Amino acid sequence: MREIADYRAGCRIVLGDETGRRYSDSTIDMGFREALPVYRSFCPLKTTIFQRVAAVDGVSVTLTGFLDPAAEIQTVRNEAGYWLEFGEYRTEQKVYLNIYGGQDVPAVNEKLSLGLSLPHRIKGLDEARETTIPAVHEFAVIKGAAGYAMRIRARSVTEVFGKRPEDRAALMEQAEQLITEYFSDLARLQPAVHDPLPRGDFEI
Repeated sequence: MREIADYRAGCRIVLGDETGRRYSDSTIDMGFREALPVYRSFCPLKTTIFQRVAAVDGVSVTLTGFLDPAAEIQTVRNEAGYWLEFGEYRTEQKVYLNIYGGQDVPAVNEKLSLGLSLPHRIKGLDEARETTIPAVHEFAVIKGAAGYAMRIRARSVTEVFGKRPEDRAALMEQAEQLITEYFSDLARLQPAVHDPLPRGDFEI
């Protein structure tokens, strides 16, 4: 189950909507967009890159390369291998690090090792070219997306002809139950198997 069409089909099975009469692709995709950041918080997709220091101003360091806006910098090490305490801010073109704690500020052209957390993706969703969710975690993510899709549908049911108030309440209750189970499932997953892709250190 590696592409969005497969994930949608799995989601519809959980929702009891195999024929697609109640949940559109767009609603299910919105469910996955909500489920994926939650999955990332439990099972981050990590990689390491190297970037050189382009400029130094006091304790502020400007990096040379562009980072994916969705990538979160989690760790920074200098060339000597020491971990640096830092704060980060960005503009559209540049990434800046403020070095804290009286540590030695890296010099211009020094190579820093950045530990990143990247967003998880499903191939075909928002033009993603790969799926980063390991097979053993797929059902948990599908269940979470089903819960979020059901919550979206419950909110849209209000004042629709033929819908009773209890219909919306029942949908919302089922949605919240699925989402609660999703969080419980994620808490039991082993983050050690979070990254199915061959990744290593690389310089940009």
